[in-house]
Order: sequence, then structure tokens, then C-alpha cells
Amino acid sequence: MSEKKRAGRRTTVYRLTGVKTFKRAIRDKYLKRDGFECKVVKVGERDGLLVSGAMQKERADWCSAVSALTTAKIEIEGVTPAGVLLVRPDEGVAADDEVAYALTYGMGFQLLEPGRIDNLFGQRIAIRAADPLSLRSLTVTTMDDRSKTSRATIPSGEGLLGFGVGDIGEAVSRIVASASLPQLSRSNGEPLQIRGADALNVPIGLSPDEVLGDLDELESLLCKDPLPKLKILEQLAIVKNPETKEQLDLQLSEALAGRGGTIGLAWPFERVDENGTPDSWKPSRLYRRRDNRVREGLPSWSDIYAALQEYPEDERLGRVNTAAIQLFGDAEGNVAISQAIPLKKWIAFECLLEGNTYSLYDGSWYQIHTDYAENINAQTERIFAQTIDDLSFPAWDMNEDEDSYNKRLAEQLEGTCLDKKLISTDLHRRGIEACDVYLPDATFIHVKKTENSSAASHLLAQALVSADAICLDSGARQSLKCKIKREGGKVEDSLLKPKRVILAMHRQADKRITADSLFTFTKVNLVRQVNSLEERGVKVYVVDIE
Repeated sequence: MSEKKRAGRRTTVYRLTGVKTFKRAIRDKYLKRDGFECKVVKVGERDGLLVSGAMQKERADWCSAVSALTTAKIEIEGVTPAGVLLVRPDEGVAADDEVAYALTYGMGFQLLEPGRIDNLFGQRIAIRAADPLSLRSLTVTTMDDRSKTSRATIPSGEGLLGFGVGDIGEAVSRIVASASLPQLSRSNGEPLQIRGADALNVPIGLSPDEVLGDLDELESLLCKDPLPKLKILEQLAIVKNPETKEQLDLQLSEALAGRGGTIGLAWPFERVDENGTPDSWKPSRLYRRRDNRVREGLPSWSDIYAALQEYPEDERLGRVNTAAIQLFGDAEGNVAISQAIPLKKWIAFECLLEGNTYSLYDGSWYQIHTDYAENINAQTERIFAQTIDDLSFPAWDMNEDEDSYNKRLAEQLEGTCLDKKLISTDLHRRGIEACDVYLPDATFIHVKKTENSSAASHLLAQALVSADAICLDSGARQSLKCKIKREGGKVEDSLLKPKRVILAMHRQADKRITADSLFTFTKVNLVRQVNSLEERGVKVYVVDIE
């Protein structure tokens, strides 16, 4: 009976593209930095490059804090080792001759040039090798202007339905699963746990020949079709055509000037991963006045947009491609928990080109598959087709603001105007708006001028947050009851939970609200939130106010 091989070393592997020479994969500062060494090496019969060293500080950052608390003098050096080994896959399996693989050790990921990283490499391997019924953790980014990222974990394993993975507009950026990779040198034919995101964490061989064989196997696997039950996770196609990317970049440039497109902040969650919780951020080459000081908290889209407006219009796209933001685990900016993340990875943008929907996500362009778009369009049409027979909405007068319209609407429908009358809950201590107009039959009406996608998304988010809070929180219902009575309205305890939610939207006369007039990601948001409310027994209607 043959003896089992010793388990391989669990290693974080990155796939890099556009690497004409190995040094192009390493950030310049580490090629020149004292304490770091760059060596041309051999891995088996193949050429490689080894970059290694340590980031040193004469005194650890926490020493002064401890000394101030205890009066004891603490002097401890801080040393952070880092290493990267670069090697190419075999020419017979490589997608092109500028592909390289990086095996990283310690803080080695910080040495890599971010623009060379194949962002979805680990995820694409997982989709082709994971057991569809043994997914253990998924990180899902909702690709709308709010860019919500959530991670769900089921240690025992589950299929996609168990994670509630939805439809178009949700990009899975990290997968932890049990996978079958029998061709890997140290698999012993048994399932392996893999973690796949922009990198792949997997046990690989212990000898040069084994490591090279394992990397070749991973490169070959990328050429195969995804597993049928996991194909939904690969709903976004990477745009590779240079001419198409150039046209999309031009549209992004227009959006940065405030003309067209849906644009907002994306959160590059997987660039932080499990290194810690950020407390501050530092821009690099973002502000024209070279204001690179550390800022507490997290960056916002208003921060980024305002900084870009300091540049002439024809320079903003170039700045997006050269600026970066780095995250830190302390308010002073001494403890780095991410690379300097390219600014383009912080931007979410959606546009149409030649009849297809494209999205800028994690710094790369993607085309949304037609079948998913058609599915969302059909569901949006269904929602708009639902009509209300017992209510009539007055026309919106020219130059009338929302406050005035809501008061007039409440009076005509014999309801209570709650516009800007916030209710507080344990979860929402600063207050939320229950609705703009409440009707005594438990109808909650939300009204919004929706001249852009973000305004429509805000309306949808407001409706969902309100319905969630009022359905699930007795404190929210009590606060709502008090608010209605204070405004002179009538309410019964049994009619505090919403039975009907109406999303009433208004645009200028030549821009009527229809299912076709909404941006794709607004449709995604609408369908997702309507499904969520209908699961709670709440009917949802969309009204176009004339």
C-alpha cells in the first residue's frame, strides 16, 4: 500500500498579466529600497525572480503609547518580513507570454505592482474546481452606487441557494470552498479547502518540479468552462478589446466631468481582506495641491470627486489611473493594512455602449451578460405593470419642491405627512424616515424627484430600511405611532406594519418614469428590494407622477 505524500505548503498565489520582465511586477520602491534584495534565480529549469527583505522600524509604534501609560521605557524594534517569488507558467499552457505567477510570503503582497494583478484569478479557479454543494464562504458585492459588500459563512458547506446569492448586479469576489484538484502534486486525491479572490490560497508542492507542475495545472484550469452549478458566479465578462476599453474610458471621463453615467464609490473589500479594520486612509497623487496627509475614517465618493475637480477635465482620467489610496489600522497612519490601492479600484461606474451594459468594477471593465439583463428587465416590467386602483396621485406642479408636494398629497389622500419627521430605533439612533405620507390602511408612500440614478436608489433604500425597521422592531412601531399622532393623524396598532409600499417617482415632463428609463443597476436595486419586501407580505407598487 503506497504511503500518502506529505501535505503541501499552503501558499498565497497571485496571477499577474502584462509582465514583459519580472521587475515590472514589483513596485519600484521595493526594487530600490534598502534592506531588500532582488535576485535572478532558477526554479527547476525555469527562470525566476526572488525579491525579499524586511520593513524595519527602530521602535515599534506602540512603544510610546505604553511608555506614556506606565512611565516604563519601552524600546522594541519593528521588523516585518516580506518575500515574493516570480515564475512563468509553461509556454504550452500560458494564455500569453506576459503572464507570471507570484508566490508571496509574509507581507509579500505589498511588493506587487497592483496594476499587474489578475483580480479575479482565485475566484475563477474556485468556480472551476469547487464542490457546488460545499461552498463555505462567499463575499458578494452589490454593484450599485451604494456598493454594499457582505460576507456569509456556513462552515459545514452549502449550495448557492443557502447563501442567498441573487442575480445580475451581484459580483462574488471571494469564495472559500472544498475543491477537487486531483492534479495538484500534494492533493493525495482528496478534497482541498481553497480560498479564492484576487489571489488563490492553496497547498502546493514542496519541490521545484512540483511547484511548476501545480502552477501549470492552475493555468490550464482557467481555460476550462466553469462548473454548471457555479456558472452564475461568472456573470461578468472581462472586456479585453483595447478599442472597447478606450471607448469606455472616454465615457468614464465624461462622468467625471458630471456628464452622464452612474458613478459612485466602490469598496475594494478583498484588498483589505482579513488584515484588520481600517481607521484612516492616505491619498497618493490624488490632490493637485499634493495634500497627502493621513485622514481619519474612510474615504467617501464626495472626497474623491472633489479632489478630481481640482484638475482640468482632460487630466481627470489620467489621475484616476495614477492616484491611489492606502488604508491603515490606526488613526495616525502607521499600521498599513492594505497596499496602495489604485484609485480606479475605488470607482464604480455603469454605462451603455453599442446596446450592451458595461460596468467598471475593481479597476477593470466588465460586460454584463445579456441573459441576466433580460431577466432583470422582465422583472422590472412586472413591477411597473402592477397598478393601483384606489388611489389617485395629483400632478406635480412645475417648480414645486418635494415638501410642498408631500403636504398636498397627504391632504388629498387623507393621510399624514411624515416628510422629514424621523423615527428613532435601537439600530438607527440618528433616525430614519418611515415614509413621506402614511395612510391609515397601512400604506407607506415614498416620494422622490429622480432625475438621476442615485436619487432613485436612495428612494429604494429608504423604503427597504423603513419597512425592515417597522416590520421587525416594536420600538420603531411605537415611535411611528407617536409621530403620526403628533402630526394629527389616526393610526391603529394593527396597522402600523406596512401592508403596501408605494414608490412614487417624478421626473421632468420629457423624462417620464418607465421600466425602460431606469439605469440597469437601479433596476437591479428595485427588483432586489421588491423581492425582499414581498417576502414579508408587503406589496410594492411604482407610480410615475405626472
